[in-house]
Amino acid sequence: MRKIRVTVFCEHNQDKHEPVKSVYPEGMHAAIAGAFDDSEFDVTIATQDMPMHGLNDEVLDGTDVLFWWSHIDNHLVDDRVVNAVCKRVVQDGMGFVALHSAAFSKPWQRLLGIEFEAGDWGRFRTMPKGERERLWVITPGHPICQGIADCIDIPKDEMYGEPMFIPDPDKLLFIAWWEGGDVCRSGVLYDRGRGKVFGFTPGHETFPIYYQEEIRQVLRNAAKFMAPNQGMVVQKGDGHLSGDPREDLTHCT
Repeated sequence: MRKIRVTVFCEHNQDKHEPVKSVYPEGMHAAIAGAFDDSEFDVTIATQDMPMHGLNDEVLDGTDVLFWWSHIDNHLVDDRVVNAVCKRVVQDGMGFVALHSAAFSKPWQRLLGIEFEAGDWGRFRTMPKGERERLWVITPGHPICQGIADCIDIPKDEMYGEPMFIPDPDKLLFIAWWEGGDVCRSGVLYDRGRGKVFGFTPGHETFPIYYQEEIRQVLRNAAKFMAPNQGMVVQKGDGHLSGDPREDLTHCT
């Protein structure tokens, strides 16, 4: 069995500057990638300033699970890359993990069938200055929760409060409680075609959350659970998910 092929995409903007640079001096992507042991995973780094954001066809074809952290430059992501990412999930079974503010990313929203701007804070409450967070495990038997105690205590993270603009998940794994009284669905799992999509909210850029071992355990678990079965054969050609129309659509053009 080969290693699980993980690609970590990071916007790599705010972590070039203070105060984020002091928390993640090698970039947030380096801290996220540090969760994955060389003995089990092959890790590729992609940043938004690379050609095709580091996610050309060769990289995506060699990715089992794509971890995505983004924030202020979500709107600048090339739609061609977004289309390729979503196609890899739905048609080929690649896993997609949206970390923290990637809740506003194009791939996450497209895969979940939602669309809203980051400025629409009226129902999606946040508090960037941070609060103490307790991340409760509510599905302890799930593979993504393995090795995690009843909860994960995070000294400080940006508060995300319900109601959030997401559909009901196929499986809810974590609920976050905040010292100010808010809660949010913090670990949500969806099936999309042949692939799986996981949203995991911890990870504000000014707090060292991606160095916390329990958080890294969740990321490793997610990669193992969401990677497509290496024996899976993806049918091409006339398959239902091939992209070929089953009817004459010329009347639509």
